[in-house]
Amino acid sequence: MIAIYCRISKHKVEGKDVSIETQLEKGIAFAKLEGLEYKSFIDRAISGTKDEIKDRPEFALLLDHINKGIITKVYCFDQSRIERNNMIWNLFTYTMLKAKCKYYPGGNYLDLDVAENRLYTGILSLTNEFFATLTGQKVKLAHYQNSLKGKSHGITAYGYIRSENGLLEIQEDQAKVVRRIFKMSGEGIGVYTIAKTLNKESIPTKFNNFPGEFKRRDRYTNQYTYFKKVDVRWRGNVVHLLITNQIYKGIRKWNSGENEMKVPAIIDEATWNSVNKNLDENKKNPGKRDEYHYLLNGLVFCGICGREYRGKKRLKGRDNAYKCKSKLRNPQLCTSRALSIPKLETFVINHLFESKDFQKFLAGQAENKGETDNLNKKLALLKKEIVGYKKVEKKAYDRLLDPEYEDDDEIKERLRTIKKKIQDHEQNVEIIENRLIERDSKSRLARVNNVIGQYKLISGFDDTKKLVHSLIKRITIKHNPKETGRGGYFLVQIEYKGFDESITFMTGWDALKWYQIGYYRSRAITKEDLQDDIDLLKYFIKASGKKIEVPKDFVGFEAHGGGKGESIIELHQEELIYFD
Repeated sequence: MIAIYCRISKHKVEGKDVSIETQLEKGIAFAKLEGLEYKSFIDRAISGTKDEIKDRPEFALLLDHINKGIITKVYCFDQSRIERNNMIWNLFTYTMLKAKCKYYPGGNYLDLDVAENRLYTGILSLTNEFFATLTGQKVKLAHYQNSLKGKSHGITAYGYIRSENGLLEIQEDQAKVVRRIFKMSGEGIGVYTIAKTLNKESIPTKFNNFPGEFKRRDRYTNQYTYFKKVDVRWRGNVVHLLITNQIYKGIRKWNSGENEMKVPAIIDEATWNSVNKNLDENKKNPGKRDEYHYLLNGLVFCGICGREYRGKKRLKGRDNAYKCKSKLRNPQLCTSRALSIPKLETFVINHLFESKDFQKFLAGQAENKGETDNLNKKLALLKKEIVGYKKVEKKAYDRLLDPEYEDDDEIKERLRTIKKKIQDHEQNVEIIENRLIERDSKSRLARVNNVIGQYKLISGFDDTKKLVHSLIKRITIKHNPKETGRGGYFLVQIEYKGFDESITFMTGWDALKWYQIGYYRSRAITKEDLQDDIDLLKYFIKASGKKIEVPKDFVGFEAHGGGKGESIIELHQEELIYFD
């Protein structure tokens, strides 16, 4: 697989640098031309001068994929996309050579194992670094000279606009909001209450006028969520930063506070000083921030809007439930209701580790034959190709043993290519064989029984969470309200890792009794189910008038079914599990 790496720095003027879209488009065109599978790695608004790999998340992921052999080729628009830092280039080169990964800057193969090429790219790297350093110095000097003239650069603070000559001017509509914020804070109103008031009155934030999106990584699922800037709302920490910003009393600081310049003041200095002095007094003293434990974060999703349910807990407040993220942001966005954290978590633990019905249900499941057949076909093809490559490899070695060809570079290059293909195929064989093992019914059941057995030996949160997440793929909650008043019931569908089947439970508003009301199966589970399906198939065959036999490998129909009422999990208040 070839990696397409794209990067662009912050604040690039359109037309002055190659856009991410253009870099990606050219990379995909090259991959398709070569008939290669590709994966893109995009660092947007990130400088190539950074020393720390962690500051370039997609580049760090690229290096990890190269080390693991997932990526065997790397495309970039040019070397400056990879780095503007010689230390990073040396790390990239070392990683590429160690993994025998091929490098295609601009779509042209460049062998980094050739000394001349390493010299050339090393010089180019130093040149890139020098250019970036020189440019940075020029920009800093220009900014400093502009500041002496009262000009600014970058994003302007809320309440200001930049005039045509680069000077900051007061934006009166926003300035009125700034003065109001200072007035409210001076009256003893806390920053979070101020933010709530502004949102309630639909006062626009600074970013509401900007196009584009913010990207935020979820610490539970590692998935990225994108937020439109037009939807950004006021937050308490934003209000706090606004109040403490000295620009509003006429002092703009920049370059980490080393430089300052005079700008038009929105708040007089005496008021600014007074409000900031009282700012800490407006805070409630929360003490040390509580750390809460959520067993199911990352697994639970809303059956109405599709968004994730996220745990919300305050020991000193009333919040102690999994809530749809749509409602956390805006209660009007989704009609779903919250579900008690201790009740949902206790139910899941009981269902997985205490209920015999769960083990009995999974014991009857078998692998998805269609997917298993496809995996077996891929496995057979890979093994066949490995045999062919090894024959070619042997011939290449035989040729090199001949004194006439022992220094033949073309044969050596061919041998390196074949060895890499064998290595790639063997890794893919291992991956597919592991997937087949996961889908095998006996192996899956053994894994489930092993996990259940482990739970009986431990009781801590971290271990329990690890075991739960190893068994459950997804939990979907759908709340069905009463026509009037409070109440209704919840439908909870649980999907399991390595299995195509799922179970659906129903529980009332109090969430103490959980009834299994349905299941999904990809084939017959019991002998009785299989016989019923065979009889039904015979009926269809007879009705069609065709003279065919029931296939010997017939495993039953895919079906959705209702619960038989034998599986009820009842919780008791005194037995609920609390991790906090």
